[in-house]
Amino acid sequence: MKADAANQTRAQVHCPICTHTVGAEVQVVAKRARVVPGQKCPRCSATLDASMIVQLLAAA
Repeated sequence: MKADAANQTRAQVHCPICTHTVGAEVQVVAKRARVVPGQKCPRCSATLDASMIVQLLAAA
């Protein structure tokens, strides 16, 4: 999957290993938002590929 910088934004995601909410880059395509592959948790260095998005801030 090719990530386009135009539709990437920051969001809060849930790390499945350390169970903390951390910031990560997400890619928004149509109505779906997914974590950009290859990112690591800043707390435990686990991969965030399978993380659940908790909060996605969007301008009105």
